[in-house]
Amino acid sequence: MAIASAVLPPSAAPGVLYLIDLSGYVFRAYHAIAPLSSSKGEPTHAVMGTVNMLQKVVNDRRPEMLAVAMDSRGPNFRRDIDARYKSHRPAPPPDLSTQMARCEAIVKAYNIPIYQAEGIEADDLIACVVARARTSGMRVVIVSADKDLMQLVDDEKDDVVLWDSMRDKVYGPAEVRTKFGVPPSQVRDLLALTGDTSDNIPGVPSVGPKTAADLLTEFGTLEGIYAGLSTIKKNKLREALTKHEEDARVSQKLVTLRSDCEIAWDPAHLRYGGADNAALRELFLDLEFHRLLDQLQVAVAVERNYQSVLDPAGLAKVLDAVRAKKRLGFDLILSDPDPMRAAIVGVALSSEPGDGHYVPISHRYLGAPPQLTWETVKEAMAPLFADPAIVKTSHHLKLAHLVLARHGIRVEGAAFDTMLGAYLLDPDAPGSLRELARKTLGIELAVYGEKKPATGAAGAGTSTAKGKGAPVPFDNLPIDEATPFAAAEAEVCVTLASRYAPSLEREGLSSLFHEVELPLARVLADMERAGVLLDASVLEALGKRVEVELRNLEAQAKEIAKADFSVRSRDQLEKILFDELKLPVLKRTPKGGRSTDAEVLEELAEKHPLPKVVVEFREIDKLKGTYIDTLPRAINKSTGRIHTRFHQTVAATGRLASSDPNLQNIPIRTELGREIRAAFVAPPGHLIVSADYSQIELRVLAHLSEDPELIAAFSSTKEDVHTHTASLVFDVPRDQVTAEMRRRAKTINFGVIYGMGDSALARQLDITRAEAASFIEAYFRRYAGVARFMEETIAAAGKGEAVRTLLGRRRFLPNLHSANRGLRMEAERVAKNTPIQGTAADILKLAMVKLGTKPVAPGATMILTVHDELVFEVPEAHVGEAMRRIREEMEGAITLRVPLVVDIGSGKNWNEAH
Repeated sequence: MAIASAVLPPSAAPGVLYLIDLSGYVFRAYHAIAPLSSSKGEPTHAVMGTVNMLQKVVNDRRPEMLAVAMDSRGPNFRRDIDARYKSHRPAPPPDLSTQMARCEAIVKAYNIPIYQAEGIEADDLIACVVARARTSGMRVVIVSADKDLMQLVDDEKDDVVLWDSMRDKVYGPAEVRTKFGVPPSQVRDLLALTGDTSDNIPGVPSVGPKTAADLLTEFGTLEGIYAGLSTIKKNKLREALTKHEEDARVSQKLVTLRSDCEIAWDPAHLRYGGADNAALRELFLDLEFHRLLDQLQVAVAVERNYQSVLDPAGLAKVLDAVRAKKRLGFDLILSDPDPMRAAIVGVALSSEPGDGHYVPISHRYLGAPPQLTWETVKEAMAPLFADPAIVKTSHHLKLAHLVLARHGIRVEGAAFDTMLGAYLLDPDAPGSLRELARKTLGIELAVYGEKKPATGAAGAGTSTAKGKGAPVPFDNLPIDEATPFAAAEAEVCVTLASRYAPSLEREGLSSLFHEVELPLARVLADMERAGVLLDASVLEALGKRVEVELRNLEAQAKEIAKADFSVRSRDQLEKILFDELKLPVLKRTPKGGRSTDAEVLEELAEKHPLPKVVVEFREIDKLKGTYIDTLPRAINKSTGRIHTRFHQTVAATGRLASSDPNLQNIPIRTELGREIRAAFVAPPGHLIVSADYSQIELRVLAHLSEDPELIAAFSSTKEDVHTHTASLVFDVPRDQVTAEMRRRAKTINFGVIYGMGDSALARQLDITRAEAASFIEAYFRRYAGVARFMEETIAAAGKGEAVRTLLGRRRFLPNLHSANRGLRMEAERVAKNTPIQGTAADILKLAMVKLGTKPVAPGATMILTVHDELVFEVPEAHVGEAMRRIREEMEGAITLRVPLVVDIGSGKNWNEAH
């Protein structure tokens, strides 16, 4: 009968002991993970790998019982059996010994019992513990990948399994048999025959795993093999076994795990009760494990109590607690994911961890109880939202600002946004409330049905799915069922805020959070609500013209290819390019197909005219589908305007993004892009004012690098930075710089910011890689301060795993130590770029907070932000005043070593203004 594949016991399963081979794991992590050290120079990569493993065991498996085994610090008994055992191994390197000691301290901080005995290896201690655990009726999961420990697996039962947590592979009877070709009971003798060079176990030369498995299948044991030696037909094998019998028998003794060692056996002591978080915090601080610090659970588990509120007296009692605690955690349950259309279905409230309430407003189902009206709730809650002393806490405050403003409430004073807090602490990590609750609090937010409901202010459900049926609107859900889902989200926000606030302060992010991101959320909400006016007729006319242009380009492509095919079909284009035209295959898709992406087509365009036509077709077709055809459908029927959504937590650099529709990628340098912008118009009596930072990232680079040449280029109003660079790189006087030299210098200037290498620069400038490399080398030779800044940034990031902007925004870059060259090079590129691009993004945000707090002129409204540009609607009579104020605030947003410069203009539409 076939043996079933092994699986781990269910999480938190009773009667299961997780037994960790700590010494083996630290050694493995030391060699598997790229070197990493703290800013003090202490090596930490093996410690980090070990902590990640411990967290995986503790958080994911939630073991009822847990223990660790470690090697003894001195020689072990196997040296008495054979002096050759591990004799060839040099003393462990100092950085491994240091990290082993740190790992032992961390295990103690986790409150995990440690098995360690003089002269005994960890494998033997594990064998002893397994033997006692089996006698006590326990199941054991050995956390290790050590093949020697596979002897401990039973031939048929799965009461003992090995779990290689690095590869998430479980070894039970079937897996051991598959790996070695013999059952677990024969693994010891197989290892005796094959030996082990890493431990200097001799074995029998020329006997490999396959031969050993065949011998054991035939003879059963090592003793059986030697008893039947004369029957072995292969002469060389028989001779090797005969000659090395003593080595085989010594090897058997060396690989045999002792299960008779004296150990302290107390199952009650093995029960895992949680970590000493204060001790872990101290260790993580010293090791500079910032991300682990942010994830550390510092509060004891709380009992969660969620109740519904159906009458004024109940609401008053909840709000009295809010006033007493000076803290209002809240979540809005919405009827629609679009905040410009959504009605409020209910409000979730909390004032302290563990305590949550749900105030239903418009649940509609047969037998629904009477509920408070929105007017009653608004009247009761508006003073609390307006009270500057009460901290308003939610997840996604921007959305809450917008929805509440539409419903007659303005949120003022102190606030905390858990989404923004989590984003600043770790900008690359998932930021949903559910993920944060799981990662930070170790709890699972209840979700009704398999599909997460539409998002309210804190991600609360507004529609749910039962089984495979149609979604059930949240307002159709019985209130007693709805309460746990909604109330939990407000309560979790309060709990998370208590964790994030000290973390933000400790990591130097508190000012960025309170002075930039939080006030910006209000500004962005006001911009979303204001929206922007679109003249759909402009796009309709443009669409008809573009359609003709696309037909002409497709006809041109067919004529060049001498074939009838669809330009939009990737498969048809692939066959034309590579089968018919025999063009070279430059790149493969993830599925193995021949790539026809833009980069490939641009390179192929040098060999044949068809790819160039396809590139032009695709660019126009994309703009038509993304903007020309789509933007008119995005107009809100109630307001007659487009209300894009701005996102603060999408880009790890701090850049803002937009969606529904995305207005960030309308090209400004193409004629078609400018015509699309012309459809964004000012209402009667107003003009569009556009203000754009000039070369802000290069100016930031000048400030951060303190390069005298770059500072000089920006300090003179008469100097052009690209001409200045061309003069330096091409070694000619400024008055002899040609337009082509300036164009190349401009590409190099901006390429440096994004870590462009010689290959990419060669493609951009249509030159050889050798020429591109010489340009880059000349650039860094003349801008030595920039070169030094880039090198120092990467070096500092390598020590602390994070880079920061001028305002302190940070980004983790663990791949700086990756063994994968591609990942490592990309991390280095990001390390160079993040302080520059992130600082530029922070400066724009500072300007937005200044300009969005009050109108730049009577009747003026900030309506858009795209990259380094801000767009306003301004009454015609106040355009001059508005432009002066905008320029003043943007250029004075921060003081750098070089001046900030803003290009500003006005017009009847966005294109005219830019």
